[in-house]
Amino acid sequence: MGRTDLLAIDGSKHSKYAFDWYLENMYREGDTVVLIHCAEYHIDVGLPGIAADVDAICAAVKKQNDDIGKLTDDFMNVLRQKKIKAELLTPTGERPGELIVKVAKEKNVASIILGTRGLGTIRRTLLGSVSEYVVHHSHCPVTVVREEKQDS
Repeated sequence: MGRTDLLAIDGSKHSKYAFDWYLENMYREGDTVVLIHCAEYHIDVGLPGIAADVDAICAAVKKQNDDIGKLTDDFMNVLRQKKIKAELLTPTGERPGELIVKVAKEKNVASIILGTRGLGTIRRTLLGSVSEYVVHHSHCPVTVVREEKQDS
């Protein structure tokens, strides 16, 4: 019986790198992977107090759902091809860091693996950092995978 590890994916090259790194460096035969994608919908609903274009909003939601489906299918297909037991979760309603920590606790995972976008100090202070939140609030070990900088 193996471990259960949680991998956070978001469609960025950083999360793809962390996913590949996990498979090459941490995964052991018999482990289970819980993939989590915390969807954040960015939809322009117009100006407050002015009638919104419901059809446009529905189309935008559908497009984002389709994009999420393709993204998660790509990751799940890799795991299926490698015959790795996996579960996919796409929770919404809270900030990504909070969702990752909450799901990790509910699933009693052995570790959390996620990539980092390498935000600068100012952007990280203003926007917050998912990886920092997870590191500080997780009940289990967290591996933050950073891509090596390419020499120019």
